[in-house]
Amino acid sequence: MKNLWNYISGKTKIALTMKQVVSYLTVIMACIHTVLFILFFYFNVDMMAVVNIVSITVYVSCFIWLRFEKSPYVVFNMCYGEVIIHAMLATFAVGSSCGFLLYMVCMIPIAYYAAYSFKDSKNLINPVIYVLTTMVVFIISKCAEWLFEPMYNIGNNFIRDIIYIINYLLVVITIVAFMSTFLIQIRTLEELMLRKNKKLEILSTQDALTGLSNRRSINESYKKILVENNSFSVILGDIDDFKHINDTYGHSYGDSVLKAVANVFKASVGDDDTVCRWGGEEILVLLPCCNKETAATVAERIADGVRKISIIYYDGQSINVTMTFGVASSNEEMDIKNITKKADDRLYYGKKHGKNRVIKEDII
Repeated sequence: MKNLWNYISGKTKIALTMKQVVSYLTVIMACIHTVLFILFFYFNVDMMAVVNIVSITVYVSCFIWLRFEKSPYVVFNMCYGEVIIHAMLATFAVGSSCGFLLYMVCMIPIAYYAAYSFKDSKNLINPVIYVLTTMVVFIISKCAEWLFEPMYNIGNNFIRDIIYIINYLLVVITIVAFMSTFLIQIRTLEELMLRKNKKLEILSTQDALTGLSNRRSINESYKKILVENNSFSVILGDIDDFKHINDTYGHSYGDSVLKAVANVFKASVGDDDTVCRWGGEEILVLLPCCNKETAATVAERIADGVRKISIIYYDGQSINVTMTFGVASSNEEMDIKNITKKADDRLYYGKKHGKNRVIKEDII
């Protein structure tokens, strides 16, 4: 029951399984039948005292069986059948005025809760069948009461009212417990769904290998810049001889180089700047409210950081990593595609003329 208390108190956010719910149901019903056994024993209703001993045994056995059996649906159906049979026998024994038929009503919301709260609830009997069965047994019990006198006389109307109140309270407590669990279940599933959606959103805007943003996030950042009518600059960097690194040392080593380079970028830019993996070994930085000279300084800082990267290969050999950068700003062109093209052209020029450098001007 500790898991149920943690669940209700909000200490755990994991949705309850059908097996857990049925386990809690067996415990609750065993406790209720213990109370009923005491009542029947006190009023010398021997038949129902014995029936309640059998019921307690059934619920304890079901609880133990659930420890070893994965499917809880047979147990749930057994619980439902026991409640129906017990309510009918109790009505035959002492009459409906004691409120034992209320337990039939109690099982209807629980059946619907079980049917619509779990993804594998298709294994459960349709709740409509539970409702129809309850209605039929209820009508049979009332008709039998009209035709026959109760088997036991347990006292005056005051005592019957007390027993009715006890049964009513037990039923209400059971319904409230399961409805509360149902509402918490919905809230927990909503929270889990929000977390999954947030995770999917992060995955849709983030590169899985480097943890950098992807092109989609750059577009969002660019839209924000346009709304705020800010100037901006673009840095486009490419790892020099990256294909050689992959071919010589393997792709896992190349991935390590990419991660190390990404960390240098993250450490070299401001909180308002957006760094994204543009494609392959290319990384782009979007710097709002930044002119070309400042952007070139940032690019030089990144280049210095990349030169300091030294990743040890498995045989003890290490290589130095360098990058070539192209820089462009909105002072030259406002469209993000054109600015990126300018930065790419300058990057390409740097690649053709020695690599490991920052190019911020068109060179004819």
